[in-house]
Amino acid sequence: MNTKLGWTVIGRSRITENDSSSTLMSLLVNDVNISDLWRLDTLNINDPAENQSRKELEEAAKEHFERSVKRDNEGRYIVSLPWIHDHPPLPDGRKIAERRLNSCIKALERAEKLVDYDDVFQDWQKEGLIEEVDPMQEIKQGQHFLPHHPVFKENSTTKVRPVFDGSAKERNTPSINDCLEKGPNLVELIPSLMNRFRVGKYGVIADIKKAFLQIGLQERDRPYLRFLWKDRGREGNIKILQHKRVVFGISSSPFLLGATLELHLKNAPDHLKETAQQLMRSFYVDNCVFSVNTKKELARFISEWQALLSTAKFELRGWEHSPTEDKIEKMQEDLKVSVLGLLWNLPKDTMSLDMKGLMKEDKGPTTKRKILSTVHRIFDPIGFSCPVTLEPKCLLQECWKLGLSWDAELPLLITERFERWKMKLPKLNALQIPRCVREDFAEDSKLSIHVFCDASQSAYATCIFLRAESADNTSCQLIQARNRVAPLKKISIPRLELLSCTIGARLAKATISELGLEKIPIFYWSDSMNALYWIKRNENWATFVYNRVLEIRKLTNPEDWRHISGTLNPADLPSRGSNAEELVKSLWWEGTNWLRRPIEDWPVSETIPDFDVVNSEKRKTIVSVTNTTTEQLEYFSKVSSFRKMTRITAWIFRFYKNAKTQKKERKGGTLDLEEVEAAEKFILKQVQSQCFSGNEKLNLQTFLDSDGLLRVKTKISQRSDIPTFRFPILLPSKHAVIGKLIFEKHVELSHAGIQILMSSLRENYCILKSRKTIRQVIRTCVICQRFASRPLEAVSAPLPEDRVRDAYVF
Repeated sequence: MNTKLGWTVIGRSRITENDSSSTLMSLLVNDVNISDLWRLDTLNINDPAENQSRKELEEAAKEHFERSVKRDNEGRYIVSLPWIHDHPPLPDGRKIAERRLNSCIKALERAEKLVDYDDVFQDWQKEGLIEEVDPMQEIKQGQHFLPHHPVFKENSTTKVRPVFDGSAKERNTPSINDCLEKGPNLVELIPSLMNRFRVGKYGVIADIKKAFLQIGLQERDRPYLRFLWKDRGREGNIKILQHKRVVFGISSSPFLLGATLELHLKNAPDHLKETAQQLMRSFYVDNCVFSVNTKKELARFISEWQALLSTAKFELRGWEHSPTEDKIEKMQEDLKVSVLGLLWNLPKDTMSLDMKGLMKEDKGPTTKRKILSTVHRIFDPIGFSCPVTLEPKCLLQECWKLGLSWDAELPLLITERFERWKMKLPKLNALQIPRCVREDFAEDSKLSIHVFCDASQSAYATCIFLRAESADNTSCQLIQARNRVAPLKKISIPRLELLSCTIGARLAKATISELGLEKIPIFYWSDSMNALYWIKRNENWATFVYNRVLEIRKLTNPEDWRHISGTLNPADLPSRGSNAEELVKSLWWEGTNWLRRPIEDWPVSETIPDFDVVNSEKRKTIVSVTNTTTEQLEYFSKVSSFRKMTRITAWIFRFYKNAKTQKKERKGGTLDLEEVEAAEKFILKQVQSQCFSGNEKLNLQTFLDSDGLLRVKTKISQRSDIPTFRFPILLPSKHAVIGKLIFEKHVELSHAGIQILMSSLRENYCILKSRKTIRQVIRTCVICQRFASRPLEAVSAPLPEDRVRDAYVF
């Protein structure tokens, strides 16, 4: 038939296609991630395997930084944003920026700070920190707008300052922070910095003036850091501005600052290399924290550090240091400054907790969220208050066992325990420990490290003390302490004791290297004879004990472990917990009394374990003979097509379910999509169990999904697509069911060829040797054989005589 579009063939087709569509709606509730909130508890004691994988990611981010960083004529560093590879498309975010701008202006008008806020942007523009963008300018590569809001600080020189929100996003779209590498977790640097801050006689702190604003941004990244603001000259008009420097509020900014400082200090002149190395280990974002032993060393470091950083346009300011003998009397008695979340009393040279946030009254019912919020206001990277913070953590675990939601009111018993604990918190204001761990030490003191480990049914803990013995006296100071709540899954006390020894070995390894005390004697103490027996005996223990003992023996010398009774163990307090009043009276951070005696008077006891307990952890050897037979369901081989096989299986499943239910609740009618899919998964699972015994080396990254199917992790696993496409089902090449599956797809695609059929199957399945298997299946197709067959060739007759007779050349 000739139509307007040309000749068209009309008629009945022999191929029937059934198009089915399904809609999937996913709801993700991003609840409070308690493991992230408790990250501080595991500093320096987390699993080495986690540290290794994280270091690999950090190295990749640093390599990208070093490849892209530049330096301008003034010496300023110019960096690029560390975009995540294959990050989702970033929207421009203009709508949310406009909404937030209106809220920002209203807040400023109420506070009568609109002019001050505008002056900040005017000053930034004059200093070259930001620039105005022509709205008519063509956008070549994309843009993104950052919302901003004011922060008021009456006590500061800048009464109001803008803060930009890099986490702002619309529903189902990423924020700019979601698209950027965050770099290393800088919180993990705090214990190391605090250790080095406490080792010298004079503590010193400073910070970099407007640190982020001293690092330039490459031009190609500036359009992604735009923001909106009112045009003062034109009433009601909005102008577009964009940042030319690194922005506070972007998740990658701390990493960019740290990487820039590290690169700059690595390239320091030879005569300043030693100072640069010291400075490199003294930064937390823009805060510089360190200590020295002499006044001469202090003066030299301050002058050299300023000279080093000024060449990169960084200015160290706000210098504070421990008072020298001639200046102590001139200082205010209660002068305190903040150092990495703790308060430093300069005249007394002591450290204490910052309790301001805890003194505010929290109205409303006691909830799980309230407990978690309260306990994490106590920021203590040293750990001298960890016995107090154990109680709310245990309460939180009880709430977890009860299955309570974050904002549900807690049972009366838990509420009363929490309120009693909170009532005594103000006592922590009296808790002060010396900043310098060597304050009372003579120069000729004999130093030693003592690591104590203990566990109870509710928690396991470790604490490290530095002991100094001189001719006049012997003193001890707490260096670090950690405790962790026992897991929800019940673990025996001996195993918990072994866990305390494990975190003790990890914490000691990190702390000793940070303090530079590798050459002094170290003693490990535990009141568990069973744990000590496991550590000292190199036997074939069961998996749990073997893995912990192996790590402990790598980090420590088994001969350094000693036994101590529970009543003399200072780690008993952080493992059982205490309230604030008991902790202040205990003075446990000064160590136990027997540790001040000569080594001859230290407690000595034989390690006689409970052999029933220790032997129960020995690896058991079991000899068994297994005869494995692989059976295939009978109808698999009798059914001619994969579709029939699936439907028969689905009917069998329905019959089985109906047989177990009452007549009124039995399912009838035709099969639904869910039943057919369940049947198909069952068939493929049977095929996998027959062909993949687990001994094959497939050179593929495989895993079991929630249905028990073996799937393959492909290179596109990070793609935002359906799971079956990103993680196809692994199937063998030689199996009758797979042949029927391929043949059904071959017919469904109108007898498609090898390449089309292989592409279609790859959307859901990963078939081993797929090309060869598909070719073999297509060869068995009768229709394809008929259309691919060659025409009959007639046998050639001999040429006539006059064609083959010899002839003369003319």
